[in-house]
Amino acid sequence: MKNLKKFLQKYKNIFSSIKFKRNNKKEKSKLYVQESSKTKYKSKRNKFKLFTKKLEFENTFNEIKNINTYYYVIWGFLIFSSAYVLFFSHYFSVKNIDIIRQDNIINIDLSYKSIENIRYKPILFVDKESIKKSLITHQPNIKEIYIRKILPDNIKIILTSYNSNFIFENDNKFYEITDNWVVIPSKQKENLIKLDIKSLSNIWIIDYKKIFNQNHILKIRNIIELLKEKNSFIEIKSLVFYKKEAELHIINQNWTIIIFDLNKDILVQIEKLNIFYKQYVNKIKYWIIYLDLRINEKIIYCSKENEFQCKQNLKSIYE
Repeated sequence: MKNLKKFLQKYKNIFSSIKFKRNNKKEKSKLYVQESSKTKYKSKRNKFKLFTKKLEFENTFNEIKNINTYYYVIWGFLIFSSAYVLFFSHYFSVKNIDIIRQDNIINIDLSYKSIENIRYKPILFVDKESIKKSLITHQPNIKEIYIRKILPDNIKIILTSYNSNFIFENDNKFYEITDNWVVIPSKQKENLIKLDIKSLSNIWIIDYKKIFNQNHILKIRNIIELLKEKNSFIEIKSLVFYKKEAELHIINQNWTIIIFDLNKDILVQIEKLNIFYKQYVNKIKYWIIYLDLRINEKIIYCSKENEFQCKQNLKSIYE
């Protein structure tokens, strides 16, 4: 019996070992099946890698974005600083004003005074048109203005005036009349035609203002030019302008007074003068006191034979 029990126990042990092995194989097969789940683990790991790369990219992008923001801040500061220096700093304000005149007609001191208000203003804010307007307001005889800004603090101005043709005297002062009919004080007398202007006693002469009828002054100049062009036999000794009557009296080399009406056609009066001179040129040299061209289609003259009466006629009209 004992031997039988031992035999059964032996086979039981063998059977149990075989069963363990089989169970072990099953476990291995189960483990193998579980190992097949490693693909899922790998995919999760790949997703994790992608996620980490994405985080790295986003971090890098944020770093670049931060760097760009940093540069924007720097450039913004530099631009703001430059703008402040250019527009508001004392360094770029007007300190020097150089005015150059092309003739002696322009009053250089008055020119400086008229634009003194731009000094110490930001040079880039100074308006050229405002400078021109101020200069011409104080001196309307200015014809051309050239303005140049020279950074950091200099403005250069070149001025040219209208020409002057006439000069006249009033209260022991001399005045020029420019081509645009502006009256300006003058010290020069050479190269200008002296114009004796009557009826000025009731006129308040203001420097650098237009006090005469511009058409009258223009016609006076045209008469002089036409006489020089078409009447070489007439030499102008002096000119008398009767402002109130709007007449011009030209005194020639023979002291004959030639009277023009400035409110009428100058060419018609010049033509009448030419006709008269061609017909009576020899007599005019000796016996004409005055020659009146004011009446339409007529020429009125007064001879030396009636000199006293001729002068009385003139006196009664103009004195």
